[in-house]
Amino acid sequence: MATGFKYRRIADHLARGIQAGITGPGERLPSLREACRTYGASLMTALAAYRHLEAIGLVEALPRSGFRVRPRLPAPLEQAPTRRPSLHAFSSARAELTAELLAAMADPALVPLGSGWPSADHFPVAAFRRLTSRLLRGPAPGPWTRFSPPRGDPELRRLVARRYRARGMDVGPDDVLVTTGAMEALALALRVLVKPGDVVAVECPAFFGVLDAARSAGARVVELPAEPAGGPDPAALAAACRRHAVRAAVLAPTFANPAGSLMDEARKAAWREALGAEGVALIEDDVYGELAWDGRRHAPLCAPRGRDEPPAILVGSFSKTLLPGGRVGYAIAPSPWIDALADLKSITTLAAAPLAQALAAGLVGDGAYDRHLRRLRPRLQAEVGTMRALVARHFPPGTRVSDPRGGYFLWVELPAGGADGLALFHAAARHGIGVAPGCLFSLGGGLDRFVRLNAALAGDLEPAVRTLGRLAAAPAARASGA
Repeated sequence: MATGFKYRRIADHLARGIQAGITGPGERLPSLREACRTYGASLMTALAAYRHLEAIGLVEALPRSGFRVRPRLPAPLEQAPTRRPSLHAFSSARAELTAELLAAMADPALVPLGSGWPSADHFPVAAFRRLTSRLLRGPAPGPWTRFSPPRGDPELRRLVARRYRARGMDVGPDDVLVTTGAMEALALALRVLVKPGDVVAVECPAFFGVLDAARSAGARVVELPAEPAGGPDPAALAAACRRHAVRAAVLAPTFANPAGSLMDEARKAAWREALGAEGVALIEDDVYGELAWDGRRHAPLCAPRGRDEPPAILVGSFSKTLLPGGRVGYAIAPSPWIDALADLKSITTLAAAPLAQALAAGLVGDGAYDRHLRRLRPRLQAEVGTMRALVARHFPPGTRVSDPRGGYFLWVELPAGGADGLALFHAAARHGIGVAPGCLFSLGGGLDRFVRLNAALAGDLEPAVRTLGRLAAAPAARASGA
């Protein structure tokens, strides 16, 4: 009983400090060894005190990093920003803004909160160097002096197929085409499946690259409202098909960019049924499929289909999880669709770079990729949690934020009366900070008060988030000139 009393006494003392603001939201508690010295307690007693604080919701454990006071949580997103499926056109102003954002992402002078990939310290650079050195020392010229087979390195295709078989897909190496990033795979898929003037359904919000690829294919876009947590409802497809001849749908069921939504298995089953009933082809964006923080390997929405059924093509990449500079992506589809994709690639980029494929195959094949993912996932979870706490602390009242379970983006809705996303984008750039304005993630409007933030960055991000919060609180006219 004495030990029980002591751990409660320690916990009560720490709780009073938290409630008084002495240890603030997001701040770390003393280490267990420090607590032992401070309170003259054993390690087990100190741990019991911290576990009690965790059980009553005051603190949370960090992966291999001790405990911290639970961050002050922002209000969650409530509903889809658009109400019904609607058909929208492209504009030259949007194309110019996309180019401006891409330039900002590449600007090393900006804190890259608007970028689309983690900072360099998130990747296994030491493993890159070891494998590159081994390739350089190899007896044969190998990837330096030859083209890749048009469909990609056979070993890499085998490894990609194996990973997707582990996630429930009936796929083999012949169903895999290696591409120069997922964007090429997406562009090829759209060009194979749709003709100029055809209608493509996309979720809203959607990665702006999907919208640009649809424009390049000559397609018209109908937007399906997506719920913040679970993505678009398949009933929206039926509603869109009653008004338009929808040829294909582009969906990101696993940690969609930008909202981080995750379809559950029931919704995926309903989508498969809806796609089949409406005769609509599927392009699945699975770029973030490996980044579930709990390590789960979610089954893709794609499933093998017969020749008489609408096609399904999955696109993915190692660019966001392993090798950003390698631009190694892939498309997965059964014949004859994979053959059509390969034929189209052969008259565009011909083949992906052999060296990048060799690096990817080597890191995946020897287990380095899986070891890297086991380290990366909890880090991303902690970083997103920290970013949510910073937004809650520094952004104006009424701000709402997504609550993802994987990936590294936050989708932030700014309150009415302050700066909108585009005004914040321009004002932030003048203060050395990059953000991604929400208006780029839709063609039809309704996202003007949103921005996307990247949490997977090195260094102390609080000064940048504090500045963003101050700019977001300013009236739109003043933020534009801030």
